[in-house]
Amino acid sequence: MFKRFVASLIVVQCFAVLTSSVMAAGAQFYRFKVDGQIVIKDSVPAELAPLGYEVLNAQGMVVKRVARELTDAEIAERDRLKSEQEAHARRVAERKQKDKDLLRIYSTVADVDRALARKSEEVIAQKELQLRRIADLTDKLEQAQQVAANTERRGQVVPDSLVDEIRHYQEAIRSATVAVKESERKLASLEQDYAATRQRLKVLSVYPPGTLPEDIDIANLPD
Repeated sequence: MFKRFVASLIVVQCFAVLTSSVMAAGAQFYRFKVDGQIVIKDSVPAELAPLGYEVLNAQGMVVKRVARELTDAEIAERDRLKSEQEAHARRVAERKQKDKDLLRIYSTVADVDRALARKSEEVIAQKELQLRRIADLTDKLEQAQQVAANTERRGQVVPDSLVDEIRHYQEAIRSATVAVKESERKLASLEQDYAATRQRLKVLSVYPPGTLPEDIDIANLPD
């Protein structure tokens, strides 16, 4: 304890001698901490500059602090954090713009449900039209096939025109069946898309535009 006190006293005395000799000139001093020891210089040695230091005026008051240089690992971590923050800011900005666009179209979840109903009705109407077409084509196909069968039973050759007619009905039925499946795919896609829109509006009823998924507590959302 006594040795530490003596060392501190020596530092203070040395600083006092230095400051008294240059106070009139308004000089500055530079205080370093080297291996736990305080070192005061009237300039910044190149070998000590990376450690960081405090700039003192002639009265011994700190007028500036210069941080130490970062290690390679610290620089890498700083750059990583900066990159993450920038990426996060971009995501927030993009999400906020999408939310604003969404709110210009829909005000409430009920608006979304009405829009889904309108879109679904259009697709359902197309599907029903194709189903009626399939039923009509199936009847015509069965009639043409019956005519062809009767012709063969009489030992006659089925006319090419009838064969072509049968093929036409079969192809038309296949095409209409594909259209029905496409309508069903559209309906499922619509439900999925509007479900996502409905969910986002629920989020925006609680959270501000731009809120990212990882910042949302589902328990806070309305049913």
